[in-house]
Formats: sequence, structure tokens, C-alpha cells
Amino acid sequence: MTIGVICAMQEEINEIHKDMQSDRTTTIAGRDFISGTLYGQNAVLVMSRIGKVAAAVTAALLLEHFKVDKILICGTAGGVDPQMNVGDIVVADYSVQHDMNPGDNSFRIPLLDVDYLKSDEALTSLALQAVSEYASAQMTRDIPQEYLDKFHISAPKAVLGTIASGDQFICEKEKNTWLYEHVKNIKCVEMEGAAVAQVCYEWGVPFTVIRVISDGANDDSSVDFDLFIEKAARFFTRGIVRACFERMA
Repeated sequence: MTIGVICAMQEEINEIHKDMQSDRTTTIAGRDFISGTLYGQNAVLVMSRIGKVAAAVTAALLLEHFKVDKILICGTAGGVDPQMNVGDIVVADYSVQHDMNPGDNSFRIPLLDVDYLKSDEALTSLALQAVSEYASAQMTRDIPQEYLDKFHISAPKAVLGTIASGDQFICEKEKNTWLYEHVKNIKCVEMEGAAVAQVCYEWGVPFTVIRVISDGANDDSSVDFDLFIEKAARFFTRGIVRACFERMA
């Protein structure tokens, strides 16, 4: 079994790459696909770049060239549900493209006739258990306490819910409110997951999306996001991937 791991940020890829053994790099379409053994599993690690098109291209290349058996999409997201705090972890049971508008007031993908893309149940259940244990018992060994204190992270929770994707960096309260009112059980918003979900859906390959809340998707998002990426996000993503892989062993 080979697992594909997609992240949108180079900082996250660099941190995970430190733990990969017997690695080799294949460059396709300007993307470095790093193959090797990661936490005891065969894996291919790749940075998607930012946005839905970039993420979809990356997922298609993973499936076509590397024949991965399942895909994990990991990284950060802006919180939409008011109950979500910085450092909380969301595992997607469903992904949706919030900027998909076929003209009938739905998020339905034309021709596929689907709106909310369901993650693989077994993989998602495993991921939720893994990240819950990570958040409660292992997080502090990866992330320096000074950074946890800076972001007021003490007891982050892991939850199941909808993750919405779109080619917009959400930093306006009005848009945040609109998402909360229109997307079923939404927890957070980002820019890649649902695009990868659609590719996996069409290929028939198991996937799940895991995101750490980096900000509140509000008027302060640009400041919060940059600081969180620099000081904490790469450690969170690495720990989450490690926890999932160890549970799959």
C-alpha cells in the first residue's frame, strides 16, 4: 500500500520530509514528488501549491503516475464554526466547493450530480482517532510551549465536520457568516481539499481531509495566518501525519 500526502505549504512538506527514509524525488509539472518510507509506510509526499486547480492537478498526478492507494490532504484552515479555536483539528466527513454555483442555489458539481463529497469512512474514522490522541497526548512534544502559549492553545479538540474549499482566502466576517449559514455542518474553510476530494471521487480512491485551525477566517486572518504558519503549523501537520500513519501500520 502506498499513501499519498498532499500539503499546500512548503514549510509543512519540509518538516515531514525530515522523517522520510530512502527518499527519491521525481519532478513532474514543476512539482517535487518525494517517494520513500514514512513512519513505516510507503508514501509519496508532495506540495500541491495553493488553490483548487493546483490541488486537483497534484492529486491526478499522484494517482496516475504513482498509483497511490489512498490520499491524505493535510494543512491549515480558517475556522467558520464559532466553536472552533486556533489549534483545533477538523477531520472532514464531507468536503464541498463553496464557490461552485451551477445556477440552482446549490453546490452541485455539474455532470457528477454531487455536492458534498464524502470522505472514506474507515480512513476518516482512523484519522479522527489518531488526531484526537495526538492533540491530547503528543502535541506538546512537537510544538514548543512558547508557541502554544502565543496562540492560547492548551487543550485543542478534534472534531468531525464539513470542510469547505474555494479559490478565495476568507478574511471577511460577512463571508464567514454566509458560509456558516449555507454550508451544512461546516467547521472550517480552505482552498484545496474539496478539489482533491473530487479527483479521488472520480478515481474511486479513498481520501480524507485533515485541517488545523490557524485563524478565524475574519478581518484579522492575514496576520494570524502568517504567524501561525511560521511558528506552529508545520509542527501540527507533521504530528498529524505521523499519528495517522502509525495507526495505519
